[in-house]
Amino acid sequence: MCPIPDRTRPISQSPSSWDTTKLSIPFGQEGFQDLIHQANTVPLHKILRQYGIRLDEVNRKAICPFPSHKGGRESSPSFYFYPETNSFYCFGCSKGGKHAHGVKFIAWMDGTNEYSAAQKIVEVFSSDVDESVILDDPTNFSERLKIMMDFSNSVREFRLNHQNEKADQFIDSVAAVYDAMNMKHNLNNDALASMVEQLKLKVSNYQ
Repeated sequence: MCPIPDRTRPISQSPSSWDTTKLSIPFGQEGFQDLIHQANTVPLHKILRQYGIRLDEVNRKAICPFPSHKGGRESSPSFYFYPETNSFYCFGCSKGGKHAHGVKFIAWMDGTNEYSAAQKIVEVFSSDVDESVILDDPTNFSERLKIMMDFSNSVREFRLNHQNEKADQFIDSVAAVYDAMNMKHNLNNDALASMVEQLKLKVSNYQ
């Protein structure tokens, strides 16, 4: 399979030793779901293709790609793609459904959370995202993507300049805080930008 490139390395799932209550962030509640909804507008067949799965309206089934399904060794196709709902379902492991789109697919494939999966989609398929899909409070998606890319670039630059185990643990903790705060508080753009600036300051002060 050819997984979507991870621009910052997997976000650590281990608890951070930082006290996240020290981050002075004006919390919002719409950003998390807006990001997922917009990421899910990307045509699923394009995401599947990145993983080496080529499906269209004629050829709708394939060997299940999920590692948890028979250890990734399924012998007969049970994974179905539904272009009319942009969704998928595996009749073998029961993953998917009419509300299972690209975000859930990547979250299950990569063993990550939905927010991280959505971020990955908008970075790789930014031109395919439908920015008109929003919830009650409109979010400037272009601005949000710029903020996320700013953080992603700072993490990548740090990794290039500090290639040792201690530095890896440090930047993994930074990424974990970024991820955890987004998951817990559903940050709007102003809150996200504020958090990113604080985390970038923490990174720049690394010794």
